[in-house]
Amino acid sequence: MTKANLNWVILGPGAIGGLIGGALLEHGQIVSVLPRKSGPREINWQVTHKQFKADCSAPVITQPLPENTVFVVAVKAFDVVQALQRITTLHGFNKTMPIIISHNGMVELPEPVKELNLHPLVTTHGAVISRNENGKLCIEHRGAGRSWLEVGPAVRNQPTDFDPGLVLQQAFPPLTLEQDLSQRRWLKFIINCVINPLTAVHQCANGELLKENWQTQVYSLVAEAVAVAKSQNVSLTTEECYKEVLFVAKETALNHSSMLQDIQQQRRTEIQQLTGYLINAGKTAGVATPTHQQLLDEFQRSYGG
Repeated sequence: MTKANLNWVILGPGAIGGLIGGALLEHGQIVSVLPRKSGPREINWQVTHKQFKADCSAPVITQPLPENTVFVVAVKAFDVVQALQRITTLHGFNKTMPIIISHNGMVELPEPVKELNLHPLVTTHGAVISRNENGKLCIEHRGAGRSWLEVGPAVRNQPTDFDPGLVLQQAFPPLTLEQDLSQRRWLKFIINCVINPLTAVHQCANGELLKENWQTQVYSLVAEAVAVAKSQNVSLTTEECYKEVLFVAKETALNHSSMLQDIQQQRRTEIQQLTGYLINAGKTAGVATPTHQQLLDEFQRSYGG
């Protein structure tokens, strides 16, 4: 598989998938779309950056898939397993095809899915998806961030030989290839477990969490989450995670978290893949998470489950 002839397939596209798909198209890559629903043979969307707007267009995938296919799956955590299972049913699919996967929260994957060639992607880019008055898919790139891609065990000693990663480094910078993203995934998970439920329950922008009256609760949420992470052999400290939570809240001060957006749009939230997962992991490891439990109870009283 060479850098020049990769066949990128974007699932959706959702906000992050559309952002990556647009970047790949701008970089001259071959991109097609695996739509969530059947429809037209071509998918059009617009990506709005601070400086400019980019109109994107890509055909719906044709089958059988070519051998050089690379998937980009950026979905809600509760859709991860179904999305991956769907990919395996495509004509021409084989388990060696790289699947770049990005989602919030944590997901327990069934054994057959674990055998796939999965490459987790952690990104701090902020994007919001909507449709304009003409029904066109619009993705607003609200916050330029950074990304990290796990190269996976097959190329663990030669990360720079992973061609999809090399292409993404050029098309979607800044992106770092890493051998193991466990620590970074847990850091993002902890940040999401603090900012998302708090802003959803209190219907506030992220920057509200910087105020002094929030700090006792924020610090307690971080400390409990770090204790659970350590039970999973992930080495993080409460201080570094607390600083990262405040940094993200400051960098995205005017933004509404994805969970608050889901509440406002009356969509399903990822509360069970965030706070619910953390509480259950804590119970399994014998680590108490009373502050998260209190927050989950408050969330469920307001919105259900």
